Amino acid sequence: MTQNNRENATNDKSQAAGLVAGGAAAGGGVAAGVGGMGLAGGFGGVAIGAAPVVAAGAVVGAAAYGAKKAIEEGDGNALGAMAGGAAAGAGVAAAVGGMGLAVGGGAIAIGMAPIAAAGAVVGLAGYGLSKLFGSNSKRKSRNRRYR
Repeated sequence: MTQNNRENATNDKSQAAGLVAGGAAAGGGVAAGVGGMGLAGGFGGVAIGAAPVVAAGAVVGAAAYGAKKAIEEGDGNALGAMAGGAAAGAGVAAAVGGMGLAVGGGAIAIGMAPIAAAGAVVGLAGYGLSKLFGSNSKRKSRNRRYR
């Protein structure tokens, strides 16, 4: 691995870590600012504490890294990851049924579209993590074949 490749890999990892940490911090800020939340539906009600909100922020940070890499590399595979995640989200919404987010004494209905959008974000986060941990090995093996 050349010095330039090492620097790029280090830059990628530090950028990804910064985006994930920033997302987690933003999630923590939302959890602290909003306070008690819950998810209600045909299954009953479930309290949402700070940890899932922080984790959701970290997922959004990983998705931001995935979007950045997809744009830099012009990789259309990110769209496939988003479509798969959206389909999974729509499947969850169809299986679970009507849901709502309860916040501060009120509630907001959550239909299929927001769940599908959340699934697309999770798919893009998975794409970003796969680019972070798996992209360099593929590039090296391709370059070795043609030298």
